[in-house]
Amino acid sequence: MKDLFTIGEISKLFNVNIGTLRYYDEIDLFKPIFIDRTNSYRYYSTDQFEQLNTIKYLKALGMSLNTIDYHLKKRSIDNIIELFEKQKKITEEKIKRTRTYKAKNSKQNKSN
Repeated sequence: MKDLFTIGEISKLFNVNIGTLRYYDEIDLFKPIFIDRTNSYRYYSTDQFEQLNTIKYLKALGMSLNTIDYHLKKRSIDNIIELFEKQKKITEEKIKRTRTYKAKNSKQNKSN
């Protein structure tokens, strides 16, 4: 099984919980390239490293697993641009809400 990695090895390499990897398999987001029928071990190839890195990156940006799944299935330059424009708007709105909340708290604390 040259160039194949167990779920435990992938977990350590990418700092992703084994349960998370099993869940990604369950929802068809990130499936092992091979499952051994004798012991049910999941194996992943180096060709899948980019996909897992992409999932981790988009998740860190706050994207939902449904959005990530859609992106991975419909990968194109236009899709990527649209994806990041939408995420930028969401992030800007979160920043705006946080600033408003902080300003209200600051005023409230000063009056106390």
